[in-house]
Amino acid sequence: MWKKAAIVVLLFAMVFSIFGCTSGNNGTDNTTKPASIEYIRESKLANIWQMKQIQLNFTNETSITIELAAGDKVDGYFYVVGGGTISFTISGLTQIYASSNGTTSDRFSFTASQEQGIDYKLKFTVGSGDTSVFLEIIYPVTGSVLVPIGTK
Repeated sequence: MWKKAAIVVLLFAMVFSIFGCTSGNNGTDNTTKPASIEYIRESKLANIWQMKQIQLNFTNETSITIELAAGDKVDGYFYVVGGGTISFTISGLTQIYASSNGTTSDRFSFTASQEQGIDYKLKFTVGSGDTSVFLEIIYPVTGSVLVPIGTK
């Protein structure tokens, strides 16, 4: 009896190892790893401004959203720590800034407006490969920085 049960378990294991492990994509992995976002430093400046320094590690693209009120000013910069060059855009309801393609660093500054809404997206895109970017943002204490769901 035990021999029959062991043979049945072995057959099930073989069937699942043969048919259950196919990926359906010929062995290639087309999934994108979620971005790893690490807050390096956060501080308030004169109780009016706040500053965040963030390390972004991503493969294809990632974005940070800043919630602002009309008239709020934002200042910041970024540079590529490791990996290739990137494309960087800032958008509210429409795009308000784009860095030149293939950049490794940039400085930005903008003022939120009622026409652009309250959410401003800072989007980083790389052609391929793992990329690491250092980002510093200075914005009013009434604003919020949001990272995408699925990041670490």
